[in-house]
Amino acid sequence: MKPVGLRGDVKLRQSDDFWEEALQSAHLVVVHGEERRSVRVTALRAASPGMWVLRLDHVPDRAAAEQSVGGELWLEAGAADVPGPEMLRPFQVRGMRVVLPDGRPLGEIVDVLQMPAQDLLVVRDGAREHLIPNVAPIVRRVDLQARCVEVDPPEGLLELEP
Repeated sequence: MKPVGLRGDVKLRQSDDFWEEALQSAHLVVVHGEERRSVRVTALRAASPGMWVLRLDHVPDRAAAEQSVGGELWLEAGAADVPGPEMLRPFQVRGMRVVLPDGRPLGEIVDVLQMPAQDLLVVRDGAREHLIPNVAPIVRRVDLQARCVEVDPPEGLLELEP
């Protein structure tokens, strides 16, 4: 985040985990180093693709906004006072088990790479990593409750080195 103008507005660059409805939550926190401060968004507008300008309560002027430079805006874990994102976000799938159609384990999702054509699930099994395209023909089922993703990779995909 960084200040915008004189009234205390801040610019927010959205991350891969961002969804607009989260800005309406009563459980937002500005994290800056070891400091954590609860905030509410009182006004917002899109600034450019991937950027938002926010007015936060308790940030009355530019001097107060400058204290947020380099900070991150987080939604507290487990806070369910806003609708979840329509599409799965990386924070939702990190740590999920990945299995093949016959139930054999493939590994665990450790990251999601956003690419121009489609996202790639980074699946780690020990020292080995697999890059699995997050597309319907390959990702067959996502069970958020069971924290499990079933994939059916095409022949040869698992033999490729990332």
